[in-house]
Amino acid sequence: MKPGFILALATFLTVLPAAPGSAEQAVDVDGVTAASKAFYEALVVIDDGSAMANVWAQTPYVTYVGPRSTSIIVGWEAQKKYWGEFNSAFAQRSVKLVDARVRVVGNLAWEIGTESGHARMKDGSSRKVDWIVTNVYERIGSRWLVVSHHVQPKPQ
Repeated sequence: MKPGFILALATFLTVLPAAPGSAEQAVDVDGVTAASKAFYEALVVIDDGSAMANVWAQTPYVTYVGPRSTSIIVGWEAQKKYWGEFNSAFAQRSVKLVDARVRVVGNLAWEIGTESGHARMKDGSSRKVDWIVTNVYERIGSRWLVVSHHVQPKPQ
């Protein structure tokens, strides 16, 4: 290649604006991060599933796989029932997301990380929360909502 061409190409590339959507991408990541925070705030609420109704997309395609799941829960109606039943065994639960990584592509985003915390059961026993997690979010209207949550125990 001729030196003049390389100089012209380098000059052209330095005056190009940032990649389209990069500012939008940062706003979307912030939106997903806020949705994640809301999800983990709802996760510690021991209720009939109402707290989760505020952070999940209420669609027939949402999915949930918990750390002790033997099947996949599909659809909002099944999930709402699950949260009410699941919460009935807990006296208290604290869970936080650690080392989260978020990626946004269009109207979908995913987040991976680890969940840590602890739970006290109504029977007096306790459990350590030490899971690997993948959360998937969908932008519906102006809100990012959970459409899939999959946790599994960390290998020991």
